[in-house]
Amino acid sequence: MAQALRTFLRILAQHWPALVAWCLGGEALHQLLVQLAGFVGGHTTLGGLLLLPLAVAVRLISYVAMYLAVRPSLANAVSPSAHGYREFAGAMLPAILPFSAFYAAQGLLSTDLSEFFNIAAAVALPESGYDLDQLGDRGGLVSVSALPVAVLVIALVVRFVLSRLGGRLPTWTLAIAAYVEVLWTFMLFTLVGQWWSEVRAWMSERVVAGWLNDSGDWVAANIAPVASLWEGALWLFGIAVAALIIPAAWLAVAGVIYGTTFEQAPVPRRLSALQGSRAALLSRILAYRFEHLWAAVAVVWRGGPALFGAFAVAYAAWSLAERLGTRGILYLFGGHETPFWTAFLPLILVGVSAIAEPLRVAIVATAYDSVISQPEAGLETQPSPLDHEARDGVVTTGDVTAVDVESEGAGGILWQKEDRHDVVGE
Repeated sequence: MAQALRTFLRILAQHWPALVAWCLGGEALHQLLVQLAGFVGGHTTLGGLLLLPLAVAVRLISYVAMYLAVRPSLANAVSPSAHGYREFAGAMLPAILPFSAFYAAQGLLSTDLSEFFNIAAAVALPESGYDLDQLGDRGGLVSVSALPVAVLVIALVVRFVLSRLGGRLPTWTLAIAAYVEVLWTFMLFTLVGQWWSEVRAWMSERVVAGWLNDSGDWVAANIAPVASLWEGALWLFGIAVAALIIPAAWLAVAGVIYGTTFEQAPVPRRLSALQGSRAALLSRILAYRFEHLWAAVAVVWRGGPALFGAFAVAYAAWSLAERLGTRGILYLFGGHETPFWTAFLPLILVGVSAIAEPLRVAIVATAYDSVISQPEAGLETQPSPLDHEARDGVVTTGDVTAVDVESEGAGGILWQKEDRHDVVGE
């Protein structure tokens, strides 16, 4: 515990200015891109949809940058073999999928979509004379339709083409690979969220939904103990989500950014039997993503209940302090008219985030370093997954192109050549 406290204080002492700068820069760019996407969406929804994922991406970039900034202060995380943009890209690409899932689950994606729609509608409606029939591809309304599905499919096709070309592409194409990765995950979670909203709306109109509501009201009025048990279960579930699942998710995201690996990779070896087919390559692309995610989730449960419990308590204390601090600052400002809060509330909240987010990064990074230090956890960090990630398992050496079987770290099997002889890292 003393070592963890020293790590936490070292992170704050050495990296606080960088953490604040990355937090403020990410939030500012996020708001700018949401506004830009909404303005473009007011003229063409497709154009807005192509820009909006960048708003999510800059938040991911800011978090990746913050976690990489504190990496030198972590005693047990392996220093990367690549530096600069290669280190950054190697950390960001595997983190896109889990971060997007967490972003959507936290409701942040819905917030972005709502703000995007409000801005786009404010631009499109006056130009169309408030005639909905004249909107066409304007207004920023996103639904489960041909347009977002087409964007998703095209992004996956581009990602597949980049994977096939592999190392024959110049380094700057990593930016394109990152963008299409963000685009297809953004569209996937957007479509899933819209579909689920439509399903819930449809179910609420069914007769069985009304019957269940009436039954619940009858139970609450006539069988108070059962209603109390149900309300207590919902309360406990909310506590579990806030106290356990959310900090565990942040710890998993940190594990992905730092490139957590198992001593034995969890990707099923039967995938290696699917040699040479497009289905095999796509399977490896997805397996590579979930291998990183699964290894990161292992950070949570391999740390043990005592260590994770201490981390959960620290995270709960941070969450309570963040909420009390926000309320305290708002109380100091006192009551004002709506125009005042419209203008200054976002700035106040960003100011709170500039203090709270570096503290959260320090807490999560300290917990990660404590888990990774335990030999019994069977976890380690890899120097830089960029070469494998950038090519999605396709490794090109001269005229030989091979499909990655699995990365096992330094000294392990790196890939299989076409003659099926293993190439072993030095």
